[in-house]
Amino acid sequence: MSLRIYSKPPQTLDQQAQLLISRGLKDVSKDELVEVLSRISYYRLRGYTYPYQDNTSSNSEFLPTASWINIKNDYLFDSALRNLIVEALGFIEIAVRCQMEYQLSIAHGPRWYEDVSLCHNQKIFNDNLVELQKHWSRSREVFKTHYESEYDTSIAPPAWMIFETTTFGTLSKTFSNLKSNLNAKTEVAKYFGFNKASTKVLVSWFQHLNLVRNICAHYSRLFTRSFIVRPMIPTNKPAKWVDSIPSQDRIYFSICIITTLLDVCAPNYDFRGKLKQVVKMVRPEQLPSLGFPENWGEQDLFA
Repeated sequence: MSLRIYSKPPQTLDQQAQLLISRGLKDVSKDELVEVLSRISYYRLRGYTYPYQDNTSSNSEFLPTASWINIKNDYLFDSALRNLIVEALGFIEIAVRCQMEYQLSIAHGPRWYEDVSLCHNQKIFNDNLVELQKHWSRSREVFKTHYESEYDTSIAPPAWMIFETTTFGTLSKTFSNLKSNLNAKTEVAKYFGFNKASTKVLVSWFQHLNLVRNICAHYSRLFTRSFIVRPMIPTNKPAKWVDSIPSQDRIYFSICIITTLLDVCAPNYDFRGKLKQVVKMVRPEQLPSLGFPENWGEQDLFA
């Protein structure tokens, strides 16, 4: 079967605004829409208009109950939630770096990341090493400049330097590829409240949070998103947890994970309070599309 060639011509902002109005968007002037579309692209906005349109129709006409006020509020909520999650993930990412640099270096030396015998899969090891070296070469950190001016650069930098210049993605892939019987890997897991048997759950959490982080970094939509990388539900529940996870692929589960890890690495950061303020921006009937149960605020994890 041959695929169609996309042939729609570009449209001016005025044409884009008129198209939305012609499809039944209410409570907004064309001038306001033109102003919005000049800073938020039509296709980015489409992610927020989609739930309010009849998407079975080729014209995607707006439903009779749709209003610009709700669409605008959904966009602002998503932005606020994304900003909060980025801030929270910063604490977690820094703690993961610190624990991996420390535990593995104490146990296996400053350049443990070059030792393939510590890893499950040689190809993944090779790929991770290439990524580490690439990020190091691009870095402009002061400590990198100092290292290169004072030390023999034919010898790789220690883990506590090179891992500070890489991405959370490479960090999580490196952790995942470490052999399960390494005591140092278990010690990292213990720091975050996991035992040796449940380390695979933590691995899945790190991999999922990396996806969430990348979505936030590109200012993409969290609102009603279904995540491809689904984290594992812990069989041994943390001290504070929830009664159930309605959907493993929604942002509520991500938030449960973030809250749990923050209790370890940023106990004085009021994530729960900030989250409750942000969630007030959405209508109660919208919470299930985000994976939130009705009584989420009363759960032990969030109380």
